[in-house]
Amino acid sequence: MGKARRKKYNTLLTGITTGIALPLTAFLLLYLVKYGHIPFFSFLEDLWKMKLLMKILSLCGFLNLLAFLGFYRKGMDLAARGVLMATFGYALVVLVSRLA
Repeated sequence: MGKARRKKYNTLLTGITTGIALPLTAFLLLYLVKYGHIPFFSFLEDLWKMKLLMKILSLCGFLNLLAFLGFYRKGMDLAARGVLMATFGYALVVLVSRLA
């Protein structure tokens, strides 16, 4: 990636968008590959009843580590900071759901 293009995508919005979309995409891929025969909202409801939904979303959040390291190694510090902010947002959602 050229310097001009890297500079264009080195924004907090890019990082936050990546940090939110990557775990959700992983979750959807898990659903489609493994449990695609079950209706999606029934799948979510079953995971919620078994108290597994937040655990699986937490595991999907580990993909943000790869995005963070990728942005950081390319010198895209603002995007890396955005991924970190999105990860903290996920952690807050998981924490609040466990307390409720």
